[in-house]
Amino acid sequence: MKPFGSNRLTSCLDGSLNEGLLWVWAERVPVHNIYREKNAFETLQDWECEQINIPPVPEGVRRTAQYLTEERLRSKNAWMKPKDAREYHISKGMEESEAVRQWLTLVRAAMELPATELLLRLRRGEIDATCKRLPDGVEIIDFVEDQTSFSGGDLDNLVDSAIPSDFWTMPGIDWLSNAVTAHGSTYCDVSMSVEVLMRLFPVEREPVVGAEFVGNYVVIKEPAEGSIRPLPRKASGRPPMFAWDAFHVEVADLIKNERMPRKKEAAIQHMISWFASTQAGQVPSRSAVSEKLTPYYRRFFSTKNENSIEPQ
Repeated sequence: MKPFGSNRLTSCLDGSLNEGLLWVWAERVPVHNIYREKNAFETLQDWECEQINIPPVPEGVRRTAQYLTEERLRSKNAWMKPKDAREYHISKGMEESEAVRQWLTLVRAAMELPATELLLRLRRGEIDATCKRLPDGVEIIDFVEDQTSFSGGDLDNLVDSAIPSDFWTMPGIDWLSNAVTAHGSTYCDVSMSVEVLMRLFPVEREPVVGAEFVGNYVVIKEPAEGSIRPLPRKASGRPPMFAWDAFHVEVADLIKNERMPRKKEAAIQHMISWFASTQAGQVPSRSAVSEKLTPYYRRFFSTKNENSIEPQ
């Protein structure tokens, strides 16, 4: 008899709409997030974004900032004093909103093929999905803010209902917010069976020897010496989004011509600006640039202080 939870990955789990998309798109197993209304995109690491050829996820994705308006921000922050603090929060919110909108423009183009593949399965009724219908006048951002509040929200008691297959249209789907709009109504907290999703979009599986269930947990046994075989090499995926080869050439040129900034932080900012000017404004994260620069500082400059450049 299998322990409770042993088949939890497939039979007992529902995944969100954006978790389903990330499975089809990047083979990202939809078990990271147990709260369906939460945005799975916000959990993507920079290296995962690079693998699927999208820019790093901006902070505003977590709060569906693409739906923020100045009017909404002023209404939400009307209580805040002094006025300077209120204006700062409004300005910050609008900056986040614009950043997410620009990010979405690039992401929608990149997700077009996997999104279409998943949409066709939903449209044909091959994947059953459930959702919560929002009351009239309630918007997607209202639901997201309600569900992420620390206190109980006004929309906690909405019940799940099945989504008819003919409701699915590409313009009506909000992949990030787990929502779909159809026939004048909006439905949030969309979920689907992980078991069905994985069956319709199978990937290569590799059996693991030396694991066993103990209660509700999987315990990995220590392998015998010499019994570990190397992991299978995966086929090459999409090309990296950022031109790292050109980055290294540029860094080498800066070092050769003694034009490298004296401070590593300044070098990071310089290379981020270089990306912005050579890749149509698309830039990697600061941490990614810092990681790429570190070997140069260790090899060619003082190892006592990576933040300064002093010839050895």
